[in-house]
Amino acid sequence: MALGFQAANVEAMTALTGLTHDIFVGQVVNAVKYTSPAAQLFQDAKPGEYRLEGQAMKFAVDLRFKRSAMATDGKIPTHVGLDAVQGSITPVRRYDAVAVDNLVEKQASGPGSFENLGDRLFDKLWDSWAHMECQHAIGASSGLLAQIASRTSSIVVVLDAGYGNTGTNPIMHLAEGMNIAWYDVSAVGIGGAAAISSINYTTNAVTVNSATTWEPSASPTDNDLVYIATDNDSTSAHFISERGLAPNGLGTIVDPSAAATTVHGISQTTYQRWKPYRIASVTCDHIEFAEHWQQLSQKRGFPVTPGTDVVLTFPSVVAQVARSLLGYQQQAYTGGNLMGGYSGVTVNGIPFMEDGKFYHDVAMTIPKQNLYRVNLGGDADFWAEDGSKWARTEGFDGKDCFVVDYLNFFSPNRGSFGALTGIVTDVTDTSWEPIPNY
Repeated sequence: MALGFQAANVEAMTALTGLTHDIFVGQVVNAVKYTSPAAQLFQDAKPGEYRLEGQAMKFAVDLRFKRSAMATDGKIPTHVGLDAVQGSITPVRRYDAVAVDNLVEKQASGPGSFENLGDRLFDKLWDSWAHMECQHAIGASSGLLAQIASRTSSIVVVLDAGYGNTGTNPIMHLAEGMNIAWYDVSAVGIGGAAAISSINYTTNAVTVNSATTWEPSASPTDNDLVYIATDNDSTSAHFISERGLAPNGLGTIVDPSAAATTVHGISQTTYQRWKPYRIASVTCDHIEFAEHWQQLSQKRGFPVTPGTDVVLTFPSVVAQVARSLLGYQQQAYTGGNLMGGYSGVTVNGIPFMEDGKFYHDVAMTIPKQNLYRVNLGGDADFWAEDGSKWARTEGFDGKDCFVVDYLNFFSPNRGSFGALTGIVTDVTDTSWEPIPNY
């Protein structure tokens, strides 16, 4: 069995990897799962009246008031012209693939096998897809996974800054066997690529399988960037990294680091109402959140309410807010579901959604009705337009298939989103990270 693709990976496809056994022992237990409230937000986001057609989708948004109403002595004010600002998004292409050696499929099926090999292949494919959905929902269209903190050797680097956010875990979207590439910031180009051999979940050190392909002409340095890649060799005709090709996740729509000046083709410098309301956290308690929502309500022009908004944040932030609520539980109608341990936290009736793959020091207030998922051709599915989802692997006794969708995420009202940034908690943030770093 192999989870690779392309004929170049046939040597991996021939490995049985322990899937055939003389004694049947039941199903393979999947001990690694990825669920994400952030991804679910985008799954639930509506297409509305928007749809992608052709090369791009154009939308229009009024970002300035028409203001000429006045009191006069009878003279009618001159009309004020107003034109909506046009924004634009383009669809992105997303894929995943599986491949199988036909002999391995025969050997790893029927009596003596753990379970149906085809079922397991497809389960792992869709697990991988769910993981991508999580990364894309939270991250930015840049596709950035992490930054390089230091180089230990020609095949070992230590990573930091998940999504480019200092302090956020950098390896939660990495896995052994995955192809990654590093981007040389000083040379303005891909520096090299390789497959991950091992990960140290405590030190965030990543070991790759080939110094030759990882450092073909230069070595990565501090602040160089890491992306997922199609191949473990950047000179391959099949190679491309995800850099600049991901959909517009919350890292683009809300942009918690305030790194972007133009989003969806609209400049927030020219149109200041296009900016989300981002403000640095000071106390990270229920009072600060209530005040933040009061301010956001004024900035965006309509109230933050339980019916329109949710808060998405890292679990340690939820724990911090829960601690700030403890002294107020004797008051009526506050913290109703916080009684001796808690299943959830609400402030002013607004629920807090905790996501361990989120930025560790950010809490976003998200108006769900202003989040859109628009696509071409329907939901993700196997490509089978030639009659079957399976295709013969050229030059090898195997077959492969791939899943595809074409979509993007956007908001026509970025200014309605809010974010508390730079949150500092009294608890240990790393205790809530989704990796075995203990």
